[in-house]
Amino acid sequence: MKGILPKIASIVLVLTVLVTVLGCGGGGGGEQPETLTIFHAGSLAVPFEDLGAEFEESHTNVDIVFTSGGSATVISNAIAQEDAGESPPDIIGSADYKLIPSRMYDGGYADWYIAFARNTMVLCYRDNAPGSDEIVSGNRTWYDVLRNEDVSYGHSDPDQDPCGYRSLLVMQLTESYYCDNAADFGLEPDPDAADLYDVLIPGSEHERGRVGGTSEARPSGSEEIVSAKSVDLITALQSGDLDYAYEYRSVAVQHGLNYIDLNDYINLSKTSAELPGVEEFYGTASIEIKKGDTYAAQYGAAIVYGVTIPVHAENGELAAEFIELLLSATGEQVMEVENGQPMLDPPICDHPENLPASLQALFD
Repeated sequence: MKGILPKIASIVLVLTVLVTVLGCGGGGGGEQPETLTIFHAGSLAVPFEDLGAEFEESHTNVDIVFTSGGSATVISNAIAQEDAGESPPDIIGSADYKLIPSRMYDGGYADWYIAFARNTMVLCYRDNAPGSDEIVSGNRTWYDVLRNEDVSYGHSDPDQDPCGYRSLLVMQLTESYYCDNAADFGLEPDPDAADLYDVLIPGSEHERGRVGGTSEARPSGSEEIVSAKSVDLITALQSGDLDYAYEYRSVAVQHGLNYIDLNDYINLSKTSAELPGVEEFYGTASIEIKKGDTYAAQYGAAIVYGVTIPVHAENGELAAEFIELLLSATGEQVMEVENGQPMLDPPICDHPENLPASLQALFD
């Protein structure tokens, strides 16, 4: 009996120590990880994932969940999620900053945005795409090839993705710059640019350029391919199933795609401070895009990205820390140097008084 009691005491002591250790976080217990949810434009996927890796290194108890798509779609999904009684995402990053106030301020889903980055429209092409060598050599224009060769050319849906309506605006501006108003720019009108928009994007105003839109024949047997979001076209280019696609330059750089630079008067990259009168020219192009059950005119403008934290986000403090990282020197290195997407310097906020306290100091 005397030998049993010390053994029982030893077992009790060991169990007490184990319970204490496990209760203090040993053996896989401990604090539950926090989740930061980010809805963002598809064109932000690569740099945001890179930033996410940086963020998680310094926030070891945080898991970031990214959801990408066309900016209009991810904003609509965030609103629908909140309307259904669920928590909205903690951050929304849009390829067009204007979508944040136009779609989220009514209803109180958001009350500020930060415009933080820029981009440029380019025309990407697969290896050995018909006519690509002649375009690169300067012997033919890109719109001549798309119009007069049996090629496939793609863009995203303008109702779902800003890159989609920007692609259509590029074609309108090309027609104007190289044909209709060529003399204003000291150019001879090019007949290959005449009626280019109607030729390449035929159909009625609300069906043209959309997923499931018109089946009207294109010139020379060419084919228009429309995807829900612009990054969906990358795989088709890389596999050789698609000849050409309108994309952002940053996306082309990140994925190692061949691309053709477009003239600054049509690539939606400049402000009038950089190129006098260019913003007014951009604004001469427009397309009606769907907003809920109605349509609203979308005019040409320089490409500027925006970010916000929804009013009812669960993890507002963490979200603010991520945005601080985005706007820091590290964020500039990731976005601009490593991923080819220029940052706005300085960033712009429409309602700094509504920002989290940690972000307000950036706009004093």
